[in-house]
Order: sequence, then structure tokens, then C-alpha cells
Amino acid sequence: MATDRELPATIRRKANKSYKNFNVSVYCPVGTIVDIKDFEEYKKSFQKITDHIKVGHVYIENLRDQRLAPEEQIIKVKNMFEEMGIRTSGGITTCAADGKKDGFVSICYSSDKDLDILKKSVEMNARVFDEFIFDDFFFSNCRCKKCIENKGSMSWSEFRLKQRQEVAREYVMKPAKAINPDVNVIIKYPQWFEDFTETGYDLIADTEIFDTIYTGTETRNPTYSAQHLPKYLSYTTMRLYGSVGEGLNLGGWFDPFECTYNLTSYLEQAYLTLFSKLPEATMFCNSCFTHNKAFGTFAPALGAAFSEMDSYLGELGNPVGVMAYHPSYGRGENNVHSYLGQCGIPMEPCLKYPVDAKDIFLAESAADDKEIVSLMKSSLMNGANVTVTSGFVRKMGARFDEFASIKYSTRKTLTREYCVSWNHGVGLGGKYYGAKEIIIPQLDYCTNDVWEMAGAFGTDNNFPIVIRFPYADGNISVITIPDNMGDLYNYPVQVLDAIRDLFYQTSMVKLSAPAGVQLFLYDNDTLIVRSDLPYTEVATLQIPDGKTKAIDLVNGAEINSTPQTKQAMEEIHNEICAELTPGINYVLRLV
Repeated sequence: MATDRELPATIRRKANKSYKNFNVSVYCPVGTIVDIKDFEEYKKSFQKITDHIKVGHVYIENLRDQRLAPEEQIIKVKNMFEEMGIRTSGGITTCAADGKKDGFVSICYSSDKDLDILKKSVEMNARVFDEFIFDDFFFSNCRCKKCIENKGSMSWSEFRLKQRQEVAREYVMKPAKAINPDVNVIIKYPQWFEDFTETGYDLIADTEIFDTIYTGTETRNPTYSAQHLPKYLSYTTMRLYGSVGEGLNLGGWFDPFECTYNLTSYLEQAYLTLFSKLPEATMFCNSCFTHNKAFGTFAPALGAAFSEMDSYLGELGNPVGVMAYHPSYGRGENNVHSYLGQCGIPMEPCLKYPVDAKDIFLAESAADDKEIVSLMKSSLMNGANVTVTSGFVRKMGARFDEFASIKYSTRKTLTREYCVSWNHGVGLGGKYYGAKEIIIPQLDYCTNDVWEMAGAFGTDNNFPIVIRFPYADGNISVITIPDNMGDLYNYPVQVLDAIRDLFYQTSMVKLSAPAGVQLFLYDNDTLIVRSDLPYTEVATLQIPDGKTKAIDLVNGAEINSTPQTKQAMEEIHNEICAELTPGINYVLRLV
């Protein structure tokens, strides 16, 4: 792993920060670089960014759409930015020039012509810079006749994984290191990690090849985006990719596209990127702010957001949350971790099974680990709570019989009415209404062997939303995920509370609020609450024993707690209530 190597000295430059607690970078695509004729005029246009944002770094791209910039122009642009006091790195985007095909098109890694221009781009970057980054097109989706021939009997996933790693070694790392042995080569990953192996990405294997990585945090408009990206994903990707190894994930990268419908949606990408406590945020791209009137208000707003975050990020500890195992090769229930994050469950996704965690979350993707049964058993023997999804149960099939006879049936239920248990599953009560009718799968289970903690009503019947049962010194819980995962947001607060209660060993704070309220926890009694709801809402926070109030780190206000008693559970605890305005960060320290 890259963590066992001595990292290049250039990586330590991340200590250089344009703000107290982080650095801001701007990515400059090749078209805007080649088009610079009057450098003094360009400096003036760049002030549309620097008048509002402290820019400490730029990436200067030399290849995109198979257009290779002249080296002398790259050097001139590099000198211009460094005269402005801005550090520089190189950039490469390996997308094809043919714009007539559907969607994004990678270069063909079976083409000698494409590989030749890639190598020339790499060699130029190594000559001019001590660091360069690959934009997130270093994947493969080519199905030309040559690729079909080279694939042979392999699956597309097997072929692309093998081919990309060979190209990375022979056409990227080898020529780059031959010219500049200390050059830091960064691969930026996109945010659609659920489909990586199909296009040749491998977060684990690639870190054996590249020096460091970078993270795409673009979520834009979840409803209309073709990539199906819930907003919490801006945080999930930062933490998941960072789990490849300490210090290897250098920062997050977002853009303004599809965000003009709501400026807050753009700022949220920046907030969640930096809430992860990684050292740099990159804005794509320079021309969006210097020449595109559609984004004219974005730089001033983003500058205000950066200044706001800089005032409190140093007060926050290290992020903590429910350890959510997602193997790099796992697939299924795409982005369910982020949908649950939008329901107020702080997630700490990881690429390796968290053997020492007290609360572990396993979605369908985790069932692709052939050792998952033995890993779960070990955790449960040590007293862990392991929470799985209905999709995990479906993919496990007979393997789940080790724990309980719970099956994913072919039957569905259309529901809007729900109930919960106050007496550890012995009985169900209440009738709570979701925002609209949704479709959920029916789980088959054996009564009096496992216990229903929350359910959905049918006619003279009910169907489990949360099942819990003991195993060794731990507990296993199953959450029913709706057919449309976004319908998790339509579970009522009482059902969401039953789900949140499953993670009590990790959560120093328990949130009670509708879906759309996010909770970020840190290991020094600090937290952030943020609402994506379109209206003001009150959130209740159950705080740990010994804590009596919260201090707002933004305005210094105190929020005092109120003692509460849950009679059925004979539990006494303190609660604080926070009135949440949409899009505002409430940054609190518990005292």
C-alpha cells in the first residue's frame, strides 16, 4: 500500500494554506490556458475570483479532448500565476475528442495514437511541474473493435481493470518518474464510486501505483442529475476515499454545474467537502467564474462560505460516525450510505472491514466480501452492533441463515402508515404517517425468534422496517430499504428515530428530526447540524451524560438542555432543541 512508502516531499506542501485551516485551489482547463493571449488582461479577469476567495493554488491542464497545449504556453501561464503568489501544479484529462457520442467518452487505451498523446502530456507535466493531477476521466468506457478484440473472454470489468493499471504503470508513472523522480502524481476519482470496477477504477489497487489521490464531491441537483447523487455524497466520498490510507487523499473537488436552481446547493458541496477535515478544496473551473455570467454570484457567496468555515473548522476534532463497510469491488444499493446520511445518521464509510468498531453498517455491497460471515461473527462475539440492510439480506441468501431465518421475499407492500415498539419488540404501537405512499419489500422472519422494532401497517397486518435480535454478545439489526431509496426520506420521524437508535454505541448525540437534517460528529464533543429542508424545522438532540448545554461556535450563543425521561425504558437523559433554518450550519460544542 502507498501508506508503507515514503511520500514524496511535494506532498508536504499541503501544509501551505490560503486560509488558516485549509487551502483553496482552482482548476484551469486546457482551453482557457491556450486561449490566454493578453496575460495582464487575464490577471484582471482572475480577480473575479481572488477579490472574494483566497486562492493558494491552481492546476494548469495541458490535455483535454486530445488537445495538447504547447509547452511554452504552459510555462508562461505557470510563471504568471507564480508571479501572482499562487502555487502551480499540472493537470490532465483523458477524455476523447469525439463529441458526437452519448455521454462522457474516455480515450481508447487500446489505441497507440491515444496512448502516445497521453505519454507526451505526462512527460510535459513532469518537466514543468513537481506535481500533476488526472481529472476524473482516467477510466475506460471504450467498446471499439480493438478493445473488443483485446478483451477476449474477460468481462469488461476484468479487462478494464487490467488494462488501466498497465497503462498507469507504463504510460504514466514510468515516464513521469524517469523525468522527475520526486513528481507527485495524483489520480482524482469521481463521485460515482458504486460503479468503479465496471470502468476500470480500483481504489485499493490504484494506490499501489499513484502517489496520492483526490476526490470528486460534485452532487449538483440530485433529482435531475443523470448520476443519481444524494447531497450527503459530498461528505461520504471524502471519508470513504480517505480510508485508503492516512494522508493519501489530498482534497475535494466540486463545480457549479446544475446548481443555478439553488445557490445553496453549490455551497453545500463546499461545506460537506471541508467538513471532512481534509486539507484542500478545488473549484472547477476558472472560466466558470471569469467568463460565465450564469455563475456571477457564486464566487462572492463561496468566499463568504470559506471565511465562515475557517472561523470554526479549527475547533472541530476528527470526524466520527457509524463505520460503514464498502469494499472497493462491492456493488448494490447504490449510495444508500448517503441516503441514510441525509436522514441524520453520521456515516464513516471505509474500504476495509472495521474489525474494532462497536457499531457497523453493512449494505448490499458488503455482501460481496466472501469473508463477511466470519467477519460479522468476530465483531458480534466482541459485543458489536451490526446493522444490515434488506438488500444485504437478499444478496446473502442462505449465508444469512448463520444469524437468523430472515428472507427477502418477492412480495411488496404499498404503505404510508407506521408503528414502533416501546417494549423491545414485544408489542407495536402508535400510528404515524409518512409524507406519501411508498413501496417496500416484505421480509419473511420467524416471530419470537427475532423482534420487530418498527413496522409498516397493512390491512390486519404489519411488515418490518426494523428487526433486531441478539447474537453472542452483540446485536444484529435489519433495516428495510424502500424500492426507491430516496423514499427513506418519507419514513416518519418516529421510524427514523428507531433506525438511529440502532447506532447508540457510536453516536454521542442522537438526533430526532425529519429526513433532510444532517448530523456531523467529531471526537472532541463538537458537532454540526445542517438542514436541507425547504422550511424551518426544530431538531432535538439527545446529548451524553454529563453534558448540560451547547455553545454555538459561530455566534457564541448558549443552548441549555432540558432533562427528559422515557418512562417505558426508564431512561433519563438531557435534550437540547435547535431551530434550524434551511442551509445554515449550526456548529456546536457540548459542555
